[in-house]
Amino acid sequence: MTARVRRGPTVVIVGGIAATIGAWLALGLLDACLGALATLAYAASAPSVVGATRVPDGAAPDPRSVRKWREEHPDATISEAIAALSER
Repeated sequence: MTARVRRGPTVVIVGGIAATIGAWLALGLLDACLGALATLAYAASAPSVVGATRVPDGAAPDPRSVRKWREEHPDATISEAIAALSER
């Protein structure tokens, strides 16, 4: 019913930040800058998750029903809950 959240890009970006800090401590500023540039380039080209869930136009569902739906589906976002309840 709902799409699972992809954590792959987040892991790569956090790993890039850690590698940049490690390169700065071990190798120097130039290598750290190259790591930071690579991490920023990847982060800029990664697909956005903000606004990726389509929510139908119309009246918003009751907040209690959204809360209940999210309790039943703990990995879902608020936007996904609203979209699922609006389809009913």
